[in-house]
Amino acid sequence: MPDHASTPMSVVMAEEIMDANAELVAFIETCSDREWKAICRGERWSIGVVAHHIAWGHERAAAWIRSICNGIPIPGSPQAHNASNAVKAAQVAGISRDEVAFLARRNADQLVALLRSLADEDFRKSVPFGPSGRRLSIDGLGRSHLDRHLASMRATLRR
Repeated sequence: MPDHASTPMSVVMAEEIMDANAELVAFIETCSDREWKAICRGERWSIGVVAHHIAWGHERAAAWIRSICNGIPIPGSPQAHNASNAVKAAQVAGISRDEVAFLARRNADQLVALLRSLADEDFRKSVPFGPSGRRLSIDGLGRSHLDRHLASMRATLRR
């Protein structure tokens, strides 16, 4: 892990995402067919759908980072955000472990490349974020989303 005091935020965040995503992929790859279909209490989605939600989240985070860097507010509302997540969850209900592991790797690699390309001043920017009604900065798009959902999946499977 880098020395946070002397390492650019872009590198710190990129490494944190890489580490967290490696934990996610390892978890995905060890799920049995039965476990993959188990329902997470918090999300009310299967393990597979929650894992996909995380992988898709990497893609969404990259789009939001581009918006932040360009000073473009992120539209929406909490209700619209939740509805979008519900639609996506229904669309991917039967997704396989291999598909999600692939998406998690690919989307995290793209997110990490984007993070590494950022300048320090990019981390001082923020834009209105409709889904929360607050402002969003790049450092708000770290690994917390992944960690929260991975913890839910682990709790569901008691591991």
